[in-house]
Amino acid sequence: MSRDDKSSSKPEIQRLFFALWPPVELSRELYQLAGNVLRDGTGRRVVPENIHLTLAFLGLVNASFRECAEQAAAAIRATCFTLMLEKMGNWSKSGILWVGPNQTPPPLLQLVQELNAVLAGCGYEAEQRPYAAHLTLARQARPRQAIHPIEPRAWEINRFHLVRSHTHADGARYEILRSWPLNSPAA
Repeated sequence: MSRDDKSSSKPEIQRLFFALWPPVELSRELYQLAGNVLRDGTGRRVVPENIHLTLAFLGLVNASFRECAEQAAAAIRATCFTLMLEKMGNWSKSGILWVGPNQTPPPLLQLVQELNAVLAGCGYEAEQRPYAAHLTLARQARPRQAIHPIEPRAWEINRFHLVRSHTHADGARYEILRSWPLNSPAA
């Protein structure tokens, strides 16, 4: 058996999650916003291409679980919506600087609940904590200045993604594996 044959017989384990991915322009704006807040403080900003909103974190999974999750995601019938990013916060205990909506909009909650429900058929166990919609902008954040209100930013959500996390010495890199469109709202 050749070396390649041995490696191909091992089931591949992947670290996966479902997420919403902002447009490049919005990611860059948010990256700059984090830089402005952290200017005199400490923290490690999330690079623009990694900024996202997690819907469901699957963790380390094998190929059969991934296949089941992809089939489950294809069954989602949620609708497109607008997400308003209106506030910034800092969870001091975890050191996370984040941005998110004042209140999680019902269509986003519906998408998360529907995703959790279909993934349960694959053996997925959803978080027990209430869903907190946010985009992480920095880790190990210790802003020295107070966080002020931000200019609201509208983000049109029309699809969701299955994402793989690749861990490297200098941080994570995310790869969108598949995407599914959301339905247009009924007129």
